[in-house]
Amino acid sequence: IGIIYKQQGDFPKALEYYQSSLKINEEIGDKKGIAYAIGNIGFVCKIQGNYPKALEYCKKALTISQEIGDKKASASTINNIGIIYKQQGDDSKALEYYQRSLKIQEEIGNIEGSAISICNIGIIYHDQGDYSKALEYYQRSLKIEEEIGNLEGSAVSIANIGSIYQDQGDYSKA
Repeated sequence: IGIIYKQQGDFPKALEYYQSSLKINEEIGDKKGIAYAIGNIGFVCKIQGNYPKALEYCKKALTISQEIGDKKASASTINNIGIIYKQQGDDSKALEYYQRSLKIQEEIGNIEGSAISICNIGIIYHDQGDYSKALEYYQRSLKIEEEIGNLEGSAVSIANIGSIYQDQGDYSKA
């Protein structure tokens, strides 16, 4: 229910349900559920621009996910931490976290998660003006997105590729 409220932009209601979920998961001792609830709270904090709180919650969620050996949740949370650093303007920290996430995603064979991390790495290189590296990562991401049939992910990668060509003044390719 919290996720639905989040998608509708009703963040106070989303937080209310995430807090409720957290309380229940704590009562029953479900560490995976606790990590997910804390991560969701952190994500809402990120959306609201409260980056210090978002980092606090995401790092708590990451610690729990690592303790219980949930590599998929760990990789996703690491990627989310990278996004927070990116939004704060710390590209070097963001790149570090995206690369950590990618390594885990590839280890566990999470192709969709790999594509997201690869695309995020491309965004860093793009913002730094390293168009050849950015293009390389965007194309890698696009290839994966097309292979798994993710139209939304493909569209994001294609738009990013077009943006590079636009930045380079190659408007026909863009």
